Amino acid sequence: MPDTTTLLTALLDAGDHGFVSGEELAHRLGVSRVSIWARLQKLQAEGLACEAVRGRGYRLSKEPTVLHPAVLAAYMRLHHTGKAPIGMEVIFLPEIDSTNLEAERRLASGARTPFVIFAGRQTAGRGRLGRAWHSAEAGGLYLSFAFQPRLPPARMPKFTLWMALCLCRMLNEKYRLPVGVKWPNDLVHDGRKLAGLLTEARIDVDLMRDLICGLGLNVNGDPAKWPGAGAGVTAAAKVAGTLQQVNQGRALPINAVAADVALTGAKAFGDFVAGRSEAVFDELWARFDILRGREISISLPEGQVKGRAAGIDSSGALKLTLPDGSRRTLPSGDVSLGGYGS
Repeated sequence: MPDTTTLLTALLDAGDHGFVSGEELAHRLGVSRVSIWARLQKLQAEGLACEAVRGRGYRLSKEPTVLHPAVLAAYMRLHHTGKAPIGMEVIFLPEIDSTNLEAERRLASGARTPFVIFAGRQTAGRGRLGRAWHSAEAGGLYLSFAFQPRLPPARMPKFTLWMALCLCRMLNEKYRLPVGVKWPNDLVHDGRKLAGLLTEARIDVDLMRDLICGLGLNVNGDPAKWPGAGAGVTAAAKVAGTLQQVNQGRALPINAVAADVALTGAKAFGDFVAGRSEAVFDELWARFDILRGREISISLPEGQVKGRAAGIDSSGALKLTLPDGSRRTLPSGDVSLGGYGS
């Protein structure tokens, strides 16, 4: 049976309106044209529409609307532009309690890093402060990166922001989606939360041994149709949004987006560890920070603090100008902006 990833990569590379001849596919894979046809028939049963036209060849006319391991792998191969291998294992699980928890379990059992875990569905997805993250929608991406950075723990808060900036830049530049970053860990558009990051670390003395960065990204779908039951879901649905909404109602190819997210995350980590992030961090923060200059309210254990956001400091803490003109720096907190809550 021909290599599915190579087969799909060739079809995806041709684009929506392009055909690839059976002879070319047979040459690329080193198999007979009959073998290719058999594989295409199997892919059709998995949700892909493969069109065959005599004299022109084959094309992929319909992709799955949910994550498909082979399509994801093909997009990663197609979108990877570096000369070196990606160097990151990609794991897909149809259902899991939480990708962060699964990453923890694999690290505890000695799994090699880096790796990224994608889940088709989470039964116990969570965000910051133990909040529930609705993870049953077919149009969402639920994933966790696992790294072993060997860096000082003080750098962890800025890594979350750096990852958010890199994802934001990719969505803006590649998909033309005007997404911004809301400190400390959200991607937003027009007051609606599109994604949240949850970074957790295992620390030995003064060194981060394991670093897990979880991401929940609402790609396609309508938040108004999400279930209203369950802890945290109803409140979140009021401020939730999807990339499809930002894209004027047009659904995005979820496997292509997933591949770009995985590749972006792998490169972001490499740049962060190597110190390459410092040269562009401030520029990207100025470009994508949605809070700067805005009146905000921050929930802290001792109560609400109000003021004007004034960027972040070198550690990633939020700088706040209080009503009396004094300054305060906050390493963490939940930000509200107008009618938009965390």
